[in-house]
Amino acid sequence: MKKLPDLSKFDEICDNDEEFKMQMLAILIKEFPLEKKAFLDSIERKSYRESAEIVHKLKHKINLLNLGDGYLLASKFESQLFNNSKELYDEFIIILNQIEQFLKKL
Repeated sequence: MKKLPDLSKFDEICDNDEEFKMQMLAILIKEFPLEKKAFLDSIERKSYRESAEIVHKLKHKINLLNLGDGYLLASKFESQLFNNSKELYDEFIIILNQIEQFLKKL
């Protein structure tokens, strides 16, 4: 079974500061959909360098949501995109969709 996003890293980083945690989550909830859309738009335009730059931003959000395997996949995908390959696209989209669903529940 694939690991699902969680907030354990947020809890660790915020060290029981609930206000700081909520501020960080608010930023994530605001930025993630915009970055996902920008990524999808860049893929559609076959602007793979731009896609790689967006994946670079997204992979840190993936890591914050405690998806270590997703982070590794995003890193590989980022490299592929710089080489004009989108071989890992389908797997990456699954991760983005998982995160999107998770954030909607917060």
